[in-house]
Amino acid sequence: MAVVEQVEAVGGHHMSHEPSDFPNRFRAHVELQGAILSPEELSRVGECYPRCRGKDHWDVREYASVTGVGAREYRVVRGTSTLDVYRTTEREHASAVRAALNELELQDGRTEKPGQNNDS
Repeated sequence: MAVVEQVEAVGGHHMSHEPSDFPNRFRAHVELQGAILSPEELSRVGECYPRCRGKDHWDVREYASVTGVGAREYRVVRGTSTLDVYRTTEREHASAVRAALNELELQDGRTEKPGQNNDS
């Protein structure tokens, strides 16, 4: 029996629902938000994302940056966690990453609900 891969068109991007296709799906969602991330930024999100499990939505937090007086750094984190999946000096990019992750998890049903274990 052949496994049929679900694919949906999103803004001209075809997005697989396979977990291994996360980088392409994530990039497509970020681009739909109007942001383009560098290959290094995409790689970092791909590395950090599995470590930031949880049930809460993603959010953007603003921090004073060490790069200069008055500079700001924006980090995308889940709920009350201090682990960030993405950080930048550009608020719009952080907002695009937040929206993309929340949308992907909504589509995938990945966000853990209280009392559920998604490790099966």
